[in-house]
Amino acid sequence: MSKLLVPPRCARLGLNILGGATVIESIHRFPRASKIEDKELNDYAPFRYWVKDLVRSLNVELEVKGTPLAQGSLFLANHVSWVDTVILNHAEPLAFVSRHDVEDWPFIGTFTRRMGSVYVDRSNKFQAYRSIPKLEDKLRSGRSVIVFPESTTSDGSHLLPFYGMFVESAVRVGCQVQPIALRYFDKSGNTMREAAYAGDDSFGETLVRILSQKKVYASIEFLEPIDALNVDRKEVLRISRDRIARALSL
Repeated sequence: MSKLLVPPRCARLGLNILGGATVIESIHRFPRASKIEDKELNDYAPFRYWVKDLVRSLNVELEVKGTPLAQGSLFLANHVSWVDTVILNHAEPLAFVSRHDVEDWPFIGTFTRRMGSVYVDRSNKFQAYRSIPKLEDKLRSGRSVIVFPESTTSDGSHLLPFYGMFVESAVRVGCQVQPIALRYFDKSGNTMREAAYAGDDSFGETLVRILSQKKVYASIEFLEPIDALNVDRKEVLRISRDRIARALSL
């Protein structure tokens, strides 16, 4: 690691965020021209280009494997870092299910909010359960949604237990569910824990660690899908976790 790399990379990231903020503000400032009431940010080519450049600005080189399902599907991914939301959206336009406090985070809060994310208070089971109809509406409208069934992040070296409350939305709608294996690693292929946002890590600490690396490599693999019409949510979770664990060699 070299902290000498951080200032110029922070400057590049700052310019990217400024450019992205301009694009997003323009789309929302002129709703008649942009027709934002009938669209989402992922529908706009300038926004998609900004996300692509944001991945570069975060010092990440991304490899995407497999073929994502068509829109209107539910995706389940392991969760390592706040960077996950950026690289996953770059790989496939997605709406996120995020914990409620993420909405107030600098940068990531705006990023997820403007993409129509569903924020959930996971400390309150009743409030979390009430979010399921919102997910159903998203899926029925033809939008894809991604859920992190671990409910929190790990350092990437193992999988936490999967929780299935939000998978119920896919079972009710009867849509396809696709597991995603997500991994950060170095040039030698070793798991890079520096990219993780886990334990007592702060947003800033994770960002500095990422920008200090020569390069952060990330891999997203879209795995074999599951038909939620034929199995219950517990089986969806079991199959998804097994497939992700196998893909990550855990």
